[in-house]
Amino acid sequence: MALQQTIDYARPEHFAEVLARTGDELANLRDEGRRKVFVFRDRATRRADVMAFYGDATSVRPLAFAATIKDMKGLLHNG
Repeated sequence: MALQQTIDYARPEHFAEVLARTGDELANLRDEGRRKVFVFRDRATRRADVMAFYGDATSVRPLAFAATIKDMKGLLHNG
């Protein structure tokens, strides 16, 4: 099973970047019209990760997060 993170509203790519930074494995990146969909492999902690992100109860190291942002933007623009 995989979680799909669709990029179509205010800064949700940061959620995908947090997932990647906290150890979730990116399984696929695909186009859906003008949107990009990050597909992550599912984990037992998925629900807790989502709730922590949207509840502002998680943190990542800033430099590591910045590096992940660059990596994922590269994927968005270069496939």
